[in-house]
Amino acid sequence: MEYDLILKSGTVHDGSGGPPYAADVAVSGDKIAAIGELSDAQAAQTLDCTGFVISPGFVDIHSHSDLSLLHNPRAESKIRQGVTTECTGQCGLGVFPVSELRQHELQQICSFIVPTAESWRWETAAEYLAVLREARPSVNVVPMVAHTPIRAEVMGFEAVEATPQQIEQMCHLAQECFDGGAVGLAFGLAYALGSAAATDEILALCRVAAQNGKHVSVHIRNEGADVISSLEEMTGIARQLDDEGHRLRLQIDHLKTSGPRNWHLAEAALEALEQAHQEGLDVAFDVYPYAVASRHLSGSFPPWMFAGGTDMLLKRLADPQIRQQYRNQLTEWEAERTEHHPLEFDFNRIMISNVQSEENQRLIGMFLSDLIDERDGDPIDVVFDLLIEERAHIDVVLHSMDESSVERNLKHPLSMVGSDGFALAPYGVLAVGRPHPRSYGTFPRFLGRYVREIGIMELPAAIHKCTARPASRLNLSDRGLLKVGYKADVTVFDPDTIIDRATYEDPHQYSEGIAHVIVNGQLTLSEGEHTDAGAGTVLRN
Repeated sequence: MEYDLILKSGTVHDGSGGPPYAADVAVSGDKIAAIGELSDAQAAQTLDCTGFVISPGFVDIHSHSDLSLLHNPRAESKIRQGVTTECTGQCGLGVFPVSELRQHELQQICSFIVPTAESWRWETAAEYLAVLREARPSVNVVPMVAHTPIRAEVMGFEAVEATPQQIEQMCHLAQECFDGGAVGLAFGLAYALGSAAATDEILALCRVAAQNGKHVSVHIRNEGADVISSLEEMTGIARQLDDEGHRLRLQIDHLKTSGPRNWHLAEAALEALEQAHQEGLDVAFDVYPYAVASRHLSGSFPPWMFAGGTDMLLKRLADPQIRQQYRNQLTEWEAERTEHHPLEFDFNRIMISNVQSEENQRLIGMFLSDLIDERDGDPIDVVFDLLIEERAHIDVVLHSMDESSVERNLKHPLSMVGSDGFALAPYGVLAVGRPHPRSYGTFPRFLGRYVREIGIMELPAAIHKCTARPASRLNLSDRGLLKVGYKADVTVFDPDTIIDRATYEDPHQYSEGIAHVIVNGQLTLSEGEHTDAGAGTVLRN
């Protein structure tokens, strides 16, 4: 029998977490056709994988590539990490459903995804997914529907509690999105619209997801001083739905305890999830292998600051009384009389990673503490003035986490790896600013630094966290394992050299050690070079 492709003489890690073994892997069409000793087999193409690991393609369970894949469907920074599937729409920040009336403001909210503001050619989930398929991305996409656009469609952008009638409308919209192809529901309860949602709103939407067998991911309300109560809100919802007979598949996004004053809560946060798991609840979490976070600088503000949209936010930022209110809060923080910094973290832990104006481009890479010194002004005035200059569109990286907690979370049996990043490229519209290096380096950093160099776990277990574990969470029944009959999503890498190169100072750098990547049977990365294959597809669970 002749195959389309044979990966010859590699070490197979099949994604199950079991021991590796020497074997050849054959591909026919879009499926894995054979695994074993295939020295007598013929193929249209054979790749020598001596010294390399042959693994299932990595599944990025937490991605924000919703728009970047439309601007550059080659998914350069992800393919070159070995990623073959991305789960988008995370943190409650998605791009559907969206009516023409809501499009402009939703684009402003989602500007962190990609900095350009082109007109969107969709309103519904089905229409967005049709546009995505038309783009022919190099990776598979597992699309979540996000809470923010659902809420905005029903209520506009007012950060107020929903009425029972509005919650019912949201549930109807969520069902439409599931019917249109969304594989799950994502909340961003720390962000403007999400944080305005009361628990009964979240419960009702989670009930619709559970009734449809959908995955639910949650960026919890607070990852600092209130991290435990924020986790308990979601496990309580899962417990109530379980009592009703609706099993919720709950994913906690990028589990962390942020800010040095809160690092002591890290073990208690894990214990809260362990307890829920021991009760029989279906709960898990994802982690990125960095002790640094990333978001919009305005993400620190409470919902009332955003009421009425961006223009009203800018007016409030200029209001002397509001500035004084924040100065008072800063004074309380500095005196250690409160656990809540007005921007969540000290100014020397917040680095500017992207701005929109030409005149402020030089600020990229500067910490807020340095900017405050340079402008020689009151800290609140300096930061609020900058936000006004940039119409609140400032991306930052936050040096907020404890390295030992990152390692502990990566090792935990309930965890898996997710980038919380984008499919980027060091050229074109996606090469702007200094994004978090996780968009380029997550999976090679995990396997190279944390597994090979630090030794937090054995390679088979680590690969399982990148492949079969996230695939099973997303109900992808024919991906995540190297198994005959499964889809041929395959990553071939050098276990001795795989490593990230992207840094906070120079993030637009591809990782090293990824030799070949196959997506749906198509060779997409060959000897480290992109082949231009657009073999990805939109997946449904």
